[in-house]
Amino acid sequence: MSNQLNRLVRQLQAGDPSVFDQIYHLTYRKVFFVIVPILGDRSLAEDIMQDTYMRMLETLHSYKEKNFLAYLITIAKNLAINEYHRRKRFEPTEMMDDDLTHYGYDQLIETSLVREEIIREALSILESTERNIVLLHDVEMLTHREIALIMDKPLGTITWMYARAVQKIRKHIREE
Repeated sequence: MSNQLNRLVRQLQAGDPSVFDQIYHLTYRKVFFVIVPILGDRSLAEDIMQDTYMRMLETLHSYKEKNFLAYLITIAKNLAINEYHRRKRFEPTEMMDDDLTHYGYDQLIETSLVREEIIREALSILESTERNIVLLHDVEMLTHREIALIMDKPLGTITWMYARAVQKIRKHIREE
């Protein structure tokens, strides 16, 4: 995906706006997965997501080809954190849910109804963070490095937590 994404970004930088929809389609879920756990509000996350793509378009001229997804996720994460702090500072009486575990990635992933029960059963034995790592890696096909960036954790921690989660799932399946 990164080669295709880099090619599309080069086209967009060269002035071809028709590729924006393809870039958006390849990245929007990953961007959304970064924003929702920070803000805990899906509609606000959608607003910040739009701001992310607008900021990306405004700063695209300064982007140097390395890892476009990391570039986009950094913009999203910074905007979401800024919005969180802004709301916390200006709206202290607003009920902000400190327990964001119910905004885990498992609620955002689309699955078929047939597989949903099997997936939920396997995922139910995992802790929230482990579940999110497994879903981002196995369903969204992100690398451990990308997950580390999204979750703001060291790469080694993500790799270790993923391996531990897979072991838990295997053990649970053998026992069933």
